[in-house]
Amino acid sequence: MSENNTNDMIYNWRNELKSHNDGVVVVAQSQATKYKNQGFDKSEVVELLAADNFDLEIANRVASKLFDNVESSVENTAVEVAVVPTRYSDCAPIIEKTLTKLSSKEFVKRLCTGPYSVIKTDEKGLSQWQRWAELAKSSRVGMDNLHVALKPFIEETLLNNVLIAEAQFAEIKTSSKNKYVVSMKRGSAVVDLSSASSDSEKYIQGNYADFGLADEYLVKAADTVSPYQRLKRALTD
Repeated sequence: MSENNTNDMIYNWRNELKSHNDGVVVVAQSQATKYKNQGFDKSEVVELLAADNFDLEIANRVASKLFDNVESSVENTAVEVAVVPTRYSDCAPIIEKTLTKLSSKEFVKRLCTGPYSVIKTDEKGLSQWQRWAELAKSSRVGMDNLHVALKPFIEETLLNNVLIAEAQFAEIKTSSKNKYVVSMKRGSAVVDLSSASSDSEKYIQGNYADFGLADEYLVKAADTVSPYQRLKRALTD
């Protein structure tokens, strides 16, 4: 695919996600979130990031986004989501519904454990994520803070799967209405574009359905079958 084609879905996804996932910014966002949750205010977070050798412009930008634009940065009022998400706000409504249905402990278990988990962490990290999940269940502010903490991890997962899909040739065959068998070098999976689901090991063991995520098979199928429109589906219980 030509990178000069501005209508190229995978190309646009990749660049859109990269704009949120520059390595330095991702690390700065994670560090800033940690400092905020430790009780530091905006100016203190900027100073701490600068002390951690982050560029001052990045420190200010990350802190401003964290403290000034929490609500606007997460579009969590949508009643529909893209079958193949392109940004965190596509996943946010599903994440909220999942947290509403599950206990904090189970939510974090699905998020942080297993070979394909969205977040790799230790016991201390699991405890921290569970605290954030509990706060998210009890207040809107807590939910917004959880979104801020989750955003870089969700977008990094999306980006990685888009890049895998972009890099590999795929053979796609129709299985039934809205279902396709996608075969790539690393394996194959049956995907359903109407429900945004895949039977790949990564999708199932990574609990992708709980977080609105798409694996590389979903990305490839959507790009091939409907490359110039965003497929949508209603949120379901």
